[in-house]
Amino acid sequence: MKDTNAIEKAIKDKCKTELDQVVNVFMHELETKIRGEYGSRNYYDFHAPNSSKHSFSAMGTTQVKGVLTKMLYNAHLESMVAVKSKELINKLQLI
Repeated sequence: MKDTNAIEKAIKDKCKTELDQVVNVFMHELETKIRGEYGSRNYYDFHAPNSSKHSFSAMGTTQVKGVLTKMLYNAHLESMVAVKSKELINKLQLI
């Protein structure tokens, strides 16, 4: 890695991989336990808590996976990168 931008990109990629794993575990459970066992529908409605104004639908698990991935990236990626960056800085100062 030649510069700090490459280091930050590597940290961000690692964080994305961690979040992707969370989504993959959930999607596996949805596919095998819920849809697999009960053969339920493949259409999902998303509603904001206590509000009927903000809602959308997703057709199929591929769209649901995309929604969940984007949601987790938006909610957690920045803070994960900050924590991992701080951990790296602390480790480097120990050397």
